[in-house]
Amino acid sequence: MAPILGPREEPRRAAGPQIAHTPLAGPSRSQAGGGAGAGDEAVSSLGTGTAASLRIAAQADDPAFAEEYRRLAGHMPRPVAVLGVNRRGLRHAITVDSFLDVSYDPPTMAVSVYGGSRMAESLASVGAFSLSILTAEQKGTAQWLGEPGQPLRGPLDTVATFEAPSGAPVVSDCAAWFDLAIAERFEAATHDLVIGTVTALGPVAAPPRAPLVRWDDGYHSPVRR
Repeated sequence: MAPILGPREEPRRAAGPQIAHTPLAGPSRSQAGGGAGAGDEAVSSLGTGTAASLRIAAQADDPAFAEEYRRLAGHMPRPVAVLGVNRRGLRHAITVDSFLDVSYDPPTMAVSVYGGSRMAESLASVGAFSLSILTAEQKGTAQWLGEPGQPLRGPLDTVATFEAPSGAPVVSDCAAWFDLAIAERFEAATHDLVIGTVTALGPVAAPPRAPLVRWDDGYHSPVRR
């Protein structure tokens, strides 16, 4: 795979109304004499909200479609991590929630970053990166390193860290950390998808603490039951 030239999460399904598997296809208006056909009745039976969603889905070229996607994707709860690299001695880190474990054998993970960002530049110039999975108590760190326009130098000066074997920074007291060797890079729309093979890992927080979760444009802590 050739390197890119410049610049998630497994989704969890929210509970919703159960829709019977009623075919939406029905007689055409010409067949029905211009009146409402079976297909129209089936759509009507789904409810106003669902029918509206079907109309939006049919307008994928409308700018509002991307905004609606962004809003709905925000309903998928995602863990939060700090992505770190050592860029020729310069420690660079940002908050991310678009990452996932790809495979257990060999242990492989992926992270997505905006292709025009400083972090995309950093990842293009290094061979490894780290992921520090944050606990609910580290909300402040997530907010600090998630601020847009952070300079390359300085943001980690106020954050307790240690070095992974690759030299990438790891946030102290995080729930778990992973050191990854970059295996592949892909361009995906406006983002870079970077695949890494796990070369070192470790738990930090003991006993295990509740993770920090991104949901509905905010940071949350899951409640144990």
